[in-house]
Amino acid sequence: MNIIKALTLTPLLLFPAPSTAQIPLASPYTSTFNSTFSLSPSQIQATNLSADIASSVETTINFERSQLAHGGPLEDDFYALPPLRNTSALKPGTLLKVQDITSPTHFAIPPNTALSRILYTTTNINGSVIPTSGFLLWPFVPRNLHRANKGEKGNGSVSIPVVVWTHGTSGFFAPQATSSHRALWYGHSAPFTLALAGYAVFAPDYAGLGVGRSWDGSEIPHQYHATPAAARDALFGLRAAREAFDGKVRLDGKWIVMGHSQGGAVAWGVAEALAASPGRFGDLEKGYGGAIAVSPTTDMFGSPFVLTYMLATVGFSLRSIFSDFDIGMWLKPLGVKRAGFIREVQGGIGVVSQLMLREDETSLVRQEDWNRTWHAEAFGGIGNAGGRDFRGPLLVIQGTEDFLVPYDGTARAVNETASRFPGRDLEFLVLKGVGHTPVLDASRQFWLEWIRERMGDEPVGHEGFKRIEVESVWPVERYLHVANSVTLWVGLPEFEHLAELRL
Repeated sequence: MNIIKALTLTPLLLFPAPSTAQIPLASPYTSTFNSTFSLSPSQIQATNLSADIASSVETTINFERSQLAHGGPLEDDFYALPPLRNTSALKPGTLLKVQDITSPTHFAIPPNTALSRILYTTTNINGSVIPTSGFLLWPFVPRNLHRANKGEKGNGSVSIPVVVWTHGTSGFFAPQATSSHRALWYGHSAPFTLALAGYAVFAPDYAGLGVGRSWDGSEIPHQYHATPAAARDALFGLRAAREAFDGKVRLDGKWIVMGHSQGGAVAWGVAEALAASPGRFGDLEKGYGGAIAVSPTTDMFGSPFVLTYMLATVGFSLRSIFSDFDIGMWLKPLGVKRAGFIREVQGGIGVVSQLMLREDETSLVRQEDWNRTWHAEAFGGIGNAGGRDFRGPLLVIQGTEDFLVPYDGTARAVNETASRFPGRDLEFLVLKGVGHTPVLDASRQFWLEWIRERMGDEPVGHEGFKRIEVESVWPVERYLHVANSVTLWVGLPEFEHLAELRL
């Protein structure tokens, strides 16, 4: 299908440019995928795929790869580590590389926003220091410009308030870094909205996404749902980002963390980390304004609909945490083969969904065995948010029709936390009839106001637990429940990037 560029120029014709400017000639754009992946017969046979599922998997892989800017982390030189010359001086939160101006050519960010990327060090769940990546999305005008222009150093620098954005599941391997996704994975659902509201948005990719190998060549696994490790990715990343941008344009001392799904648990985990280790992040604690956890993972194996998906994806990296774990303890031989194929093609969340959620789980999962191992309960104790002390204020947002992160699990975690720590500033915003990701849109006015109030010169807060329920103006069945559009790359052939299968 061809899209005629001339159609996109119509608004320009309503407002003629100066006579010296030239309206560009119309030229056809292509909307085909800029990836040419296809399954081999041996791959189809090994994973026991029907023709329909095989076709769907190919489409999904080509779509995912078409979302990568500049070829993605495996081909973008930004993700190459600088030489490590002094290992004794290396510590988490160390800034490794700054891409001050990231070319927006292949990104679909909003007009009048700007993008930067950084590499820095963090720690995995076991405490080992490893490199990782993240992005900063900049506003055109900071919120509270009159205050921002004062500059904390008193030298006229512009100091921009920060929202640390912790994203939901983008994938499980290096190519799924949100800093390489054309729309930064969440687009207007959160990061674009926050930047357009005047905040600098810092977003960690999480270790293992983006930078896939350490200096010694060893793989850096993405320890999926190891929430304390991802929370440190966010905290150490903010520290590195402050160092990276400490000149005329700088990051303000005030900040809030906000996340969704996997990232909702991470945002909650940041609040827990600040309470558990007071002083460890002393340089960040003073300006901390609170955490917003949207659809947070509080019971990772609690949704029957995505159980097979969770067992496979958590299983990808669990051996890096529990050395005696083998994914065959949870998955049957066919499930193990499909998990191996996903790793082989470095597939993202879409590929996993196609391979793990379109079959009867009895053919993929050891139904009577997986929860008899000690690993699931132990890892749940590590990764599930809630039930622990936290530094408030904390706002938890949940839709009642969320089948990926069920409402009942979030409500239990919130109630348990409120009961155990009655004096903490904890709010629970419930949106009736709303699903998993759409809850970000339905609650947008609430979280923007919550951030504004707590970023003010006199932050607003309260003591104790508060529950708020929200219903739609019209009957809920009148509303669109799930987005029916996606960001696709369209460009001239010379800008197309062909991704090859990496074996």
